[in-house]
Amino acid sequence: MKINLSNWQDEISSTDKSYFSYSYELPLQAFGQLFAKTDHYQGARFFWQTPDHSLGYIGLGAVKQFFEEETDFGMIERFKKEFLKKFCLVSERKESPILFGAFPFDRKGAKELFWGKLEKGYFVLPEILFTQRKNLCVVTLTCYQEKGECKKKFFKKLKKRFDSLENQVVELLRHLPRESSSMSLNTKERNVDAFVSLVSESVEEIKKKNSTLRKVVLARQMEVEGKHIALETIVANLLRQQPNTYVFALEAKQQTFVGATPERLVEASKTMFATAGIAGSIPRGENQLEDQKNSEKLLKDSKNSYEHQVVVERIKKQLENFTQGELFVSNKSLLKNRDIQHLFVAVTGARKEQVSLLDVVRELHPTPALGGEPKVDALHWLAEKETAGRGLYGAPIGWLDLTEDIGEFAVGIRSGVFSGNQGLLYAGCGIVDDSDPEAERLETMLKFQPMIRGVKGNDE
Repeated sequence: MKINLSNWQDEISSTDKSYFSYSYELPLQAFGQLFAKTDHYQGARFFWQTPDHSLGYIGLGAVKQFFEEETDFGMIERFKKEFLKKFCLVSERKESPILFGAFPFDRKGAKELFWGKLEKGYFVLPEILFTQRKNLCVVTLTCYQEKGECKKKFFKKLKKRFDSLENQVVELLRHLPRESSSMSLNTKERNVDAFVSLVSESVEEIKKKNSTLRKVVLARQMEVEGKHIALETIVANLLRQQPNTYVFALEAKQQTFVGATPERLVEASKTMFATAGIAGSIPRGENQLEDQKNSEKLLKDSKNSYEHQVVVERIKKQLENFTQGELFVSNKSLLKNRDIQHLFVAVTGARKEQVSLLDVVRELHPTPALGGEPKVDALHWLAEKETAGRGLYGAPIGWLDLTEDIGEFAVGIRSGVFSGNQGLLYAGCGIVDDSDPEAERLETMLKFQPMIRGVKGNDE
């Protein structure tokens, strides 16, 4: 199709707007295959797909980017308000542009140079946005253009930019996807002895009579290196290997953050907030009988049940501040992924007026499943004791609608950061008063597996 702006010429020429979006429909796409065609956009891409495949985003290019302190909650809120004042939608189809990105886990925590520009947070407003719902695929093209020329030149210049973006979409759809294959991967665990020692030290702290710390979540890292590590291939592998998860990728400059997380932080519709309490874990079984035995063991295990209870109690208490009426809390169940299963509870509530999505994100992060309890004490312990920075690991990653206060954030676990043919994988575990250091080390080894398999492409 050819973009037609003729019906909008007068509005475009006379307006003082500077952000313009045009949307149109496409046939439904195989979303993973579509992302596999984006290799020539390396350095300026993102990918998002929900566990039920009801919503997917692919973003390419950048109208505007936010790094480091620019990703502060308040600054993102201010940009949303400024954007709405300067925004003009110039198509019959009403599809809003979005901001996609991640906040850092903790700006005060340890540093890790391997994260590069992503370390302290990154958000992007894409030039080209593919939105896929269950029965619909839409492309949204967004341009930024300041006034300062005569009306006729302003309109022609904007039309030319939209035409250029549409041509990129046409070429992308024709492009052959990068072929993927399995690969060998070298792995090296970082600082195992120091991690085991910190587990013991944390248990001792929690057990002290005068300690306020009830739980702390420790993280560790694994270095990986291989030939021809490609983001498109990792995403395709994770989509195939890790159903029922949020598959995400966020790329800027030389670094890419990618993963398949089972954990929602918060979803905001116009009327509701929804979150989930996930904690406690046990491996999947080798067969149906063993898997059932593991499930029953997890449901009955006192250590894991206590760890999960701590998470649910805090989430309920926090969400009550932003909702009206009674919260809906589901019965405790099991969330099963390929390698691991967790205790799970869904929590939803009706939104109060004048409460923003980012208010809730700021309050909920990090949940006790990623930070600890109490929140402030746990973050202080991690900042003081962990020697390797988390960057975006365990942080809120997701999207914000720029014309309405809706969106969704997941928790960036089962993930890693990559640059060139090297990567740094992360895994964490919740420490309470009866945690065993060796058992926690083995749990993190299990949690490394989804990303190791995702990079290798080997489904075994």
